Amino acid sequence: MKPIDCARLSVFWVLLSWLPLAPVMAADWQGTLPDGSRFEVDATTHRAWHREGSQVEPLWDGVHQLQDGSVVIVRHGTAVPTQRMLGTWMRSPEEESLLATVACDDLLKQVCGADHRCATSQPCGLAHQLRDMAAGKFAQGMDADARIKTGDQCREALANPFFMRCD
Repeated sequence: MKPIDCARLSVFWVLLSWLPLAPVMAADWQGTLPDGSRFEVDATTHRAWHREGSQVEPLWDGVHQLQDGSVVIVRHGTAVPTQRMLGTWMRSPEEESLLATVACDDLLKQVCGADHRCATSQPCGLAHQLRDMAAGKFAQGMDADARIKTGDQCREALANPFFMRCD
């Protein structure tokens, strides 16, 4: 049996100890405290972090007024989401659906041609079906999530060789 390399093991433990700081590195919402230090909140965990220079630590519980005058409440290390945070973290279903439709419009332009030269091709027909589904025209009662997923399919189709560019 091989002896354990203590140096490598210690590096592993140091890297593993940084794992809880991962949300800090990818903070999704930021504000500035009156002293100029940063206040960060992770979108998925809502954990609140205080960043001053290179130092990062959990933000203490309490009511925090930001430089812009807004207030954020932290309980048990977790921020109570404000409207601004929620607005940053989420798009409305209408906005997401619109983005899905835009991707499908791009697919239509690619496979049908700007002047609809390839309107009779099979890829163009399928692109029209995807576009109608993303717009909610094809299946009545289709919810926004289904339209968004259809938009994702349009984005994937843009890279699929079957949906070749109309020349």
